[in-house]
Amino acid sequence: MYKKTILVSLIAVLTIAMLGAFAVAASSLSVSNQYVEIDGLPATGNNAVISGDTIPVTVDFTANENASEVTVSAWVQGYRSDRVEKEFADLVDGSDYRARLSVPVPTDIDPTEDLTLYVRIETDEGNWEESYNLKAQRNPNELEVLLVDMDNSVKAGSTLTMSVVVKNIGMHEAEDTIVKVDIPELGISRSAYYEDLSVEDICDNDTCDKDNAGERKFFVAIPSSAKSGSYKVEITAYSDKTKTSVVKNLVVSDTPVEGKVLSNPASKTFAVGEEAVYELVLVNSGNSIAVYNLAPEASDALSVSLSDSVATVPAGSSKTVKVYVKANREGTFGFAVNAVSDSFGSKASYTATVKGQASAVNNNIVVLTIVLAIIFVVLVIILIVLLTRKPQKSEEFGESYY
Repeated sequence: MYKKTILVSLIAVLTIAMLGAFAVAASSLSVSNQYVEIDGLPATGNNAVISGDTIPVTVDFTANENASEVTVSAWVQGYRSDRVEKEFADLVDGSDYRARLSVPVPTDIDPTEDLTLYVRIETDEGNWEESYNLKAQRNPNELEVLLVDMDNSVKAGSTLTMSVVVKNIGMHEAEDTIVKVDIPELGISRSAYYEDLSVEDICDNDTCDKDNAGERKFFVAIPSSAKSGSYKVEITAYSDKTKTSVVKNLVVSDTPVEGKVLSNPASKTFAVGEEAVYELVLVNSGNSIAVYNLAPEASDALSVSLSDSVATVPAGSSKTVKVYVKANREGTFGFAVNAVSDSFGSKASYTATVKGQASAVNNNIVVLTIVLAIIFVVLVIILIVLLTRKPQKSEEFGESYY
């Protein structure tokens, strides 16, 4: 019984080993004469590549069997998401092939770092894969705008808050780093000083004397007059030896004017020929300045004029405009004054009750007063002339004796 158990176990192990061998054989693609070039040089394991570059990879090989559904791919270890792949022709046994790929080199590396490049051929008959060492290094001077944290939309008249993170991804210190934020169409420009950014963080006991990245906040006031639409926000990081830029989109929407238009008073009684004075009160309860265009509605019985045709009212404030009215006949008449801004429109309504004619006596008194004033002014002028006139000197005659 014990011997049978050992025999069964032995058979099971052999079976598993044979199946594994068959699986490996089935998953391997038979190729020969493999030759790989990296950026035009043989893949020796010491190929120098620069971070952020895209390197051409050429793969030459001879197919030792027929295969279809062929895909050739390549990637840097740890960056499989940047894998580059290319559909390829069917393979015919004994034929030579060449595949060309462009593989990105990661930017987030140490000043110098060893990387591994993988090249893979996949087919319905199996796969072939090989790895090659790379000697990666950073550019001498290079900055990266690592993060721009901002709202994608704001209202006109509000403040846009931005947080910008910049990192030194070069091999040398980035001295006197500055970041500039521009919205050219709105005439806006803001700058911030990031000091010197080192090649790597220099820390001791959890205290960093130098950082290879910096963050600053920007507070950008969007004009209340900004039109609704999409604007380009340009973020530029630069030092004395390098510069880099990114562009973000910002959607600006109009801020509606919040307020009221009041009639003060709403009605008056006066005579034909007299001038009545009403008031138009503009109240802006919004959070941005409001500019109103004012215009009275036409009337054949009344003549209406305003002290201001355009009124500017600051946020949280009010302004009073005089409304002058004259009537050419008796009766009760309604009239209005329209107040319109970019996103607000309303009107103040009034009533004029016109009774009788303006007093002729009052008019005569006014005329008489004016005449007397003119006479008084003339008399004063004459008096001043007389007082300032110098008297003529009299001749002196002496006595003569003979």
